[in-house]
Amino acid sequence: MRFLIFTILIVFIEGEKNMDKIERVKNNLKEVLKHWGFGEICSSIYATLALSDKPLTAKEISDHINYAYTTTINALNHAIGLRHIKKMRQGKKNVYYINSDLSYIIKEKLEQFLRILEETENSIKHLDRKYRKKLENALKTVNNATQYLKKIKNMRVKA
Repeated sequence: MRFLIFTILIVFIEGEKNMDKIERVKNNLKEVLKHWGFGEICSSIYATLALSDKPLTAKEISDHINYAYTTTINALNHAIGLRHIKKMRQGKKNVYYINSDLSYIIKEKLEQFLRILEETENSIKHLDRKYRKKLENALKTVNNATQYLKKIKNMRVKA
């Protein structure tokens, strides 16, 4: 009997350790997404769906991320509009799943940042000479960032 209780306890403890590791993965994924401009709730939703082995209902997502159901629905609709999450009918319920992977999201955000930097650079270049001179350092910084992002954009990842 002691052996059985000990075995059950070990399995329970190991399960707890794995749950902590999974939670750490989820939190890390959320941090990456927040870094790339996602809000707290959208990061939580994406991370939850990324770690799920099946599409989830809005209620299940809401329970996982500890947000109100209506808040979760609003965030899901926003994510659907961004084309990162899809909704489909499964039985009598709508379920949600990830429609784009993290690399696509990062690429999309890099391109967005690059456009903003290029617009900023052009805005500075079209100022009167007096103002351009005052913003010389800012132009140099923006130009460096633009060149860096262009290098990243052109890099190929080895599979």
